Amino acid sequence: MNVNVNPSPYVKPTLNVTNIQIRVQNLVLFTSVTVNVILMGENNEFIDSVTYTLSGTDYTSWNNDDTYIVDYVLTQLGLTQAPTVVTA
Repeated sequence: MNVNVNPSPYVKPTLNVTNIQIRVQNLVLFTSVTVNVILMGENNEFIDSVTYTLSGTDYTSWNNDDTYIVDYVLTQLGLTQAPTVVTA
């Protein structure tokens, strides 16, 4: 059943992003790379998905250094990387 309603704001509950998954979606050699980023929550639940295309100086700065892509995506999302936990 489809019910029309008057336009009203809908506020989603606040969820904490605890990890992201970055995957190359498209690569045009010497031109651009498009990455898909999946944001995951505390119980590994899906929160959202965003796509970024790096071209121009963003693309050339990548230079196959995946750390650059991680830093770029984290900056775009306003997130910081958690320290790596080493278990013995």
